[in-house]
Amino acid sequence: MNKNLSLRQLRACVAVAELGSFTAAAARMHLTQSALSVLVRELEREIGARLFDRHTRRVVLTEAGQELLPYATRVLAELEQGAAAVAALRDKSRGRLRLAMPQLMASTLGARAIAAFHHQHPGVAIELHDTPTDQLVAQVLSGEVELAIGVEVPSSADIQRRVLLRDRHWLVCPAKHPLAAGARVRWADLSGVPFISPTRDFMRWLEPLLAPRGLLPVPAHTVAYVSTALGLVAAGLGVTVVPTYGDPLAKAWGLVLCPLVAPVFERDVQIYSAPGRSLTPAAVAFVEGLTQLAAKPGTDRA
Repeated sequence: MNKNLSLRQLRACVAVAELGSFTAAAARMHLTQSALSVLVRELEREIGARLFDRHTRRVVLTEAGQELLPYATRVLAELEQGAAAVAALRDKSRGRLRLAMPQLMASTLGARAIAAFHHQHPGVAIELHDTPTDQLVAQVLSGEVELAIGVEVPSSADIQRRVLLRDRHWLVCPAKHPLAAGARVRWADLSGVPFISPTRDFMRWLEPLLAPRGLLPVPAHTVAYVSTALGLVAAGLGVTVVPTYGDPLAKAWGLVLCPLVAPVFERDVQIYSAPGRSLTPAAVAFVEGLTQLAAKPGTDRA
């Protein structure tokens, strides 16, 4: 026995068994009666046993047919369930999306994007990992997350990346700070002002831009998280800088953002995914929504 069974053969068998008629089964399957009979004969040949006894007014299952029917019914039911599950993933009516973002982005732009996505696709569960920037690529490559979103990081790993937006950094200070009075703040204006580095690696990004001009500040404090830097600024211990999407968190501390110029400091925010691995429909939809949100007026302050 070749066991070269087809789904059409199984469907024909189940239809005849349920309806007790080749004519009715052919009508259900939108086939001619002769075409349906061919499918049943092919199945009987592959099985090596007669499945139906044909009587004048009724078709009944043989013992072999009675043995096969529950298996054929289960196979077709499980196939339909599998197809429905795939359709649900395609239509974003169910599924799970695992994301990684640094803490600042996760609590601002990321939170807004997740809320918008959940409103459109409530059946998709999002698992958010607030992850240090230097661990984003590793989490994608390990399969721990499907997508990671964060500022550009150097990496020798084979990783798929695309630019989400190019974001500038802003000076953050208390509203009554002398620097808050000006329309713009130059890096040279920070001379003598206690500077708080908002992350451990932040100064290495500033160095190529500011060191050749003699403008690189010497941090009074270096912290691991932007939220800590904002707390220190709110306590009057200095000033710091944040990207545009950090605006809501700075305002929550009662702080103001001032344009930093001469020079403007910008960094790319990128979307990372594993190479050679197709994104799920949920991930594609999330990237589309995040891209639209990032491009909206007000997201990038002028």
